[in-house]
Amino acid sequence: MSLLDIADLTIGIPRGRATPLVIVENASLRLQPGEMLGLIGESGSGKTMLCRSLIGTLRRRGAAILSGRITLAGTDLAHTDEHAWRDIRGRRVGYVPQSALAGPNPVMTIAAQLREAILQGTPGTDVPARARELLDLVQIRRPERVLDQYPHQLSGGMRQRVMIACAIAGTPELLVADEPTTGLDVTVQAGIMQLLRDIRARLGTAIILVSHDLALVDDVCDRILVMHAGACVESVPANAAPRHPYTIALNRSRIELAEPGAPLLTIAGQPPSVGDWPPGCRFAARCSIAQPDCGLGPHPPLRGEAHANACLHPERAA
Repeated sequence: MSLLDIADLTIGIPRGRATPLVIVENASLRLQPGEMLGLIGESGSGKTMLCRSLIGTLRRRGAAILSGRITLAGTDLAHTDEHAWRDIRGRRVGYVPQSALAGPNPVMTIAAQLREAILQGTPGTDVPARARELLDLVQIRRPERVLDQYPHQLSGGMRQRVMIACAIAGTPELLVADEPTTGLDVTVQAGIMQLLRDIRARLGTAIILVSHDLALVDDVCDRILVMHAGACVESVPANAAPRHPYTIALNRSRIELAEPGAPLLTIAGQPPSVGDWPPGCRFAARCSIAQPDCGLGPHPPLRGEAHANACLHPERAA
């Protein structure tokens, strides 16, 4: 049985009597217990909004779920009100924000921030003991000293580890990590990724990892969901050969694959503006194998099981 089941999810910004501005349309995914899923795509593809729907914070951005289903181990998240979210967010679903600099509250000590997370996730817990345990779990040395410090006294990597400690304080079933290594140097990024793998192994937590780094998600994730222009275009096992032209183009443009002295490969054109989606496949205008029928009808849905693909002509992709 899946831990997380998202089916035909559409997210948008209501505009009174006018048609809502659609940001994500008909997104679907399944996540098994303990699985790590990489979520990739260009900026504006809808990744963060999809993540916000999983932590119940769409309203804070003026957005809402317009249709579709989100089920977490039998619990309907698509129609959950804010009161009910207080028992889910931090307990069943943890969240690691995009920036280690913006995440921690600058006027609260680490102990105070962990205390809030611990009492939210597991009321009645011995807070000081649990705080030290969490800092040990995220591999922060001298936790007694760190607990008395403020975020500005810590490095970026340590701040991100503190945010991860807060996110797992309630031992959630699902951890959503939205580009958790943004702004960190390469060695610190590697440490954060290893930490997420360790948490998954020790706690059995399923993880959704949002990233722009294809090599990274190939290395640490079991499966990758690719989004483009608010739609899911491919769900592919990690390290498997992609079949959708967009995923193929993303892989070919990876900088570590560039030949010395040769021009960098890029994806032609620009993605369509958010909500101003063209008919048919939204990648068709940038696709080298597009056929006349690619620009007709709604955006193609994902087809397939272990390796699902939204391309109408996958046999032409190479």
